[in-house]
Amino acid sequence: MNERPWFDRLAHDLRGPLTSLQTAAYLLKSDPRGNNAQELADIIVRQGQRLGRMIEELDDWARVEQRRLLDQRGPVELATTLDLALTGVPGCAIEPEIADDARSLVVVGDDVRLTQLLRALVAQAMARDPGARLRVAREGDTAVVTLTDRGPAVADEPLGRLLTTSQHPAPDDGLGLRLLIAAAIAEAHGGSLEARRPPSGEGLELRCTLPLA
Repeated sequence: MNERPWFDRLAHDLRGPLTSLQTAAYLLKSDPRGNNAQELADIIVRQGQRLGRMIEELDDWARVEQRRLLDQRGPVELATTLDLALTGVPGCAIEPEIADDARSLVVVGDDVRLTQLLRALVAQAMARDPGARLRVAREGDTAVVTLTDRGPAVADEPLGRLLTTSQHPAPDDGLGLRLLIAAAIAEAHGGSLEARRPPSGEGLELRCTLPLA
């Protein structure tokens, strides 16, 4: 990875919420009882949360680099983890399609990180298409979670770069590392994450595999 463009973009992305915070705080301090006081306070809260998400993303990326992403390992019921991931995405109304032989799948890993992985995939698909399809299947000794959206077509060249830090920041106001961290979580569990074009040729398909316990 070319580090200079990455750090340039990082400085640019962090400067956005920081500038908004500084401006709102200055105006609020100048006129704490003004008509815009509540609006300025809301800006401070919102931009503070946005900056916090960016810092969490950087911390996760540092853990990936240091190979200490997983804090614990144990049996994890995939269906329960998926429910937690779906409820963690605001406005999500996706009803997962779970194959009959995939309703009681168990993997071994970090339940917090697995929830983060699935939530990232759902959020990415939702940002492109609120009506995205989520399917869970079993293929031999592997659990397969697939999210297919009908969003804008993805050209051949950028398709392989969706899971790299060259990706433009995602709609969640993060740093664009969400899918890269999700891929690292899958790999840390012995699985994989792929971004590819669906057989229909439209939209985007995210396919995550995880070995079963």
